[in-house]
Amino acid sequence: MTTYSLKLDGPNKEIKPGKLAGNKGSNPKGESFGFTNFYMLRNDQPIIPVVGEFHFSRFSYLHWEEELLKMKAGGVNVIATYIFWNYHEEEEGIFNWSENRNLRHFVDLCAKHELPLVLRIGPFCHGEVRNGGIPDWVFDKPLEIRSNDELYLFYAKRLYRQIAKQVKGSLFAEGGPVIAVQLENEYMHCGAPLDSWAYKAGVFMSSGKGGNSHLAELRRIAEEAGITPMFFTATAWGGAAVPETDTLPMLAGYAYTPWIPNQPPSGEYIYRDLHVKPSEEVNYDTLDYPVAYCEMAGGMQVSYTARPNVSAESVEAMTLVKLASGSNLLGYYMYHGGSNPVGKHGFLNEYGLPKITYDYQSPLGEFGRVGKSYDRIRSLSLFMDAFGSVLAPMGTVLPEGQSAIHPEDTESLRWCVRQKDGSGFLFLNNFQDHLELPDREGVRIELDTAQGKVAFPHAGHLTLKRDVSAVLPFNIELEGALIVSATVQPLTKLNMDGQPVLVFYAHPSLAAELVFSRTSVASVELDASQAVEEANAIVVTPQVGKEHAFTVVLTNGQKVSVLVLTREETLQTYKFRLWGEDRLVISDSRLYAKDERLVATSEGKASWSVSIAPALPEKALLASMGAVQAKREGLFQTYLIEVPAYEPALTVSKPLERSALVELDTNWPNHVSDVFLKVAYDGDVAAAYLDNQLLTDHIHYGEAWPIGLKQFKDDLEHKQLHLSITPLRKGTVHTFVNQALVERFEGVEIAVFHAIEPIPYYTVALYQAFN
Repeated sequence: MTTYSLKLDGPNKEIKPGKLAGNKGSNPKGESFGFTNFYMLRNDQPIIPVVGEFHFSRFSYLHWEEELLKMKAGGVNVIATYIFWNYHEEEEGIFNWSENRNLRHFVDLCAKHELPLVLRIGPFCHGEVRNGGIPDWVFDKPLEIRSNDELYLFYAKRLYRQIAKQVKGSLFAEGGPVIAVQLENEYMHCGAPLDSWAYKAGVFMSSGKGGNSHLAELRRIAEEAGITPMFFTATAWGGAAVPETDTLPMLAGYAYTPWIPNQPPSGEYIYRDLHVKPSEEVNYDTLDYPVAYCEMAGGMQVSYTARPNVSAESVEAMTLVKLASGSNLLGYYMYHGGSNPVGKHGFLNEYGLPKITYDYQSPLGEFGRVGKSYDRIRSLSLFMDAFGSVLAPMGTVLPEGQSAIHPEDTESLRWCVRQKDGSGFLFLNNFQDHLELPDREGVRIELDTAQGKVAFPHAGHLTLKRDVSAVLPFNIELEGALIVSATVQPLTKLNMDGQPVLVFYAHPSLAAELVFSRTSVASVELDASQAVEEANAIVVTPQVGKEHAFTVVLTNGQKVSVLVLTREETLQTYKFRLWGEDRLVISDSRLYAKDERLVATSEGKASWSVSIAPALPEKALLASMGAVQAKREGLFQTYLIEVPAYEPALTVSKPLERSALVELDTNWPNHVSDVFLKVAYDGDVAAAYLDNQLLTDHIHYGEAWPIGLKQFKDDLEHKQLHLSITPLRKGTVHTFVNQALVERFEGVEIAVFHAIEPIPYYTVALYQAFN
């Protein structure tokens, strides 16, 4: 057994107004935002926002609302989006703000669903778009981009005026969702490939000239156009320019980086004190601003030459490491992927990337695909929503040597603490990209705090499995109950029948226990759980699972329910405001809430369950389709839903081994909202065509290719979808120039379909019955 010790005898984090103290504002409802030097405020309370990047112009406008609701269900409470100049003014002087480019519609949907919005308005955006979003025709002009060149500013001003016209009346102070605006992107740090050059790959545009003077000029013309948000943001990594006032510097964290050849294990999974020292060079005083991430990898876009496969565990671990290291705003790039539009004169992708797909392996992907990281981010977002006001003021305390751990070090335990006044959270991480860390057995962590000594576990030792990351509380008072320590992770809290409920979850490798101080807890009422009473504490070994809960009786006589879920249940847990109160919902389907309806979508399974707490009477809910049975499970009412199974009629012919012609019956029943094709293949790249038009493409990176069909449903009727694979070559290519390039290949070409499987998405809405 190895014991790790840390004495928490330092001062609390110094919280002061900071440089953004004046950037506060309220809307007509009296809701407000503000800042200290360490965290953001919502209605004068500390918060840890979760920002999700979703490029509206890369998704069908017919489905924006559903996708925004899925983001909200996933725990995202701020939306960020780029406005790509070349998507809207591909031809000089002709602006397009219609259909998928309808910015106003997107803004209005964010307003409708109370999702604050950050607009990233360029002129340069990057975002893996052709020329970083700058239209081709701009490069025909006698001007210098990304500078205070008079002609360049003329076009930037025209763009800003167009944007201002689209979002008029939508600022937060006006009752709209727009709380912030980003001008430019990675300015003075990097440029994008100059795809309009076209003669040679690898030619990049300028990273910018003029520093803060150019950003100041962009701000002047933006404000002159009426774009006056509560605050501006700036991408601040890599020594980028950052204005000195009214601007929140934003950071990035990517572990899978195609721009680094033969990438070694990343330092993104090492604990640091980011408020004192960011992981890379910045041009501002970090102690005057909160640590805020606008681009923390929710995945990574594959390119032709770099094809990372980003695991869900990596996204979860990075989130916890950044949170532990002092980040008080977590933004995912991308949170929602999509598809590049086809321009009037060709494709609008960046060189070396897929022409259409921008799936990004993100939590929500192209066509609304739901990925495994979606569940992990949601569980952490629930924690930040419920306990962010407690965590946000806590400073990072690093055990000696933690920030100096090398990413390739597989021996050292990675851990740190955030604390205030001797209470806080212990963070553990046993994940590292590009290598495997061993299981940690025989671990004991002891903290000497201002409120006394605590240990994890209370007695004995714990095991931390490979790829597991966790956050555990100590000396935290929740709903009047003082938790001395716990080896279960806080998830959320709510009220049921006027009684508080604290929800935790158990990691498979950590034996579950909660230690309550007898100064606040008089007794516990148990069913299947066990408790040991000591002189100063009550140690509870809880029964884990949604059907088990126990009650803590406080010294003042009040009661608090405690529920400890399994890890599997946690990854199926949502929290919604439904039918008059906050409700916890656990389901093996995908959920979102709309208009007092709980919408459940099951991927490929015609039966599933939805468990709801506080429970409603047995027949209080009706289903839009199918048979529903109800049963009581502890605090939950569980509804078993079954709909008629549907097997989409599919015919596949293969004129060539590398080509498949797919015809699908599009007469889907009403309870089937979508059909995805799951295409398993080996090859280099693949493409899907309909009526000789490219619908989407896929660079092979080891995962099956998912194609959502609902937006093409009518077009597919009685037509064939052509799937084509470009072979992967294994062998030797000999080239030489003899007037023209001659290529001779010796080896094997691999291009084969293993399976083309249609997966129906069954959708049912649960709604309240009224007599």
